[in-house]
Amino acid sequence: MPLWFLPAMIALFAVFSLAAGIWLLLHMRDLARIFRGDRPGEMVRGPGPRRATPAAVWTALIVCNVGWIACLVIWVFVMGGDANAIVDADA
Repeated sequence: MPLWFLPAMIALFAVFSLAAGIWLLLHMRDLARIFRGDRPGEMVRGPGPRRATPAAVWTALIVCNVGWIACLVIWVFVMGGDANAIVDADA
């Protein structure tokens, strides 16, 4: 595996996570609709039209979380020294 592969994987997962996070920020009303509650003090959706489906919101949540968790796992793998055996610096 070439030396640039693991940093490229971290960058790719970070871009996916960032894009999903930005999408969630832009669709905050739909995110609040997913987690709305009946009791006082819980999240409520603001006024305005519904723009995203619940499936799209859940997909963005999953992509966002998988992205930063994958970055963390790769970083721990590299910092632990386990990546030294599989990376070829000459490639």
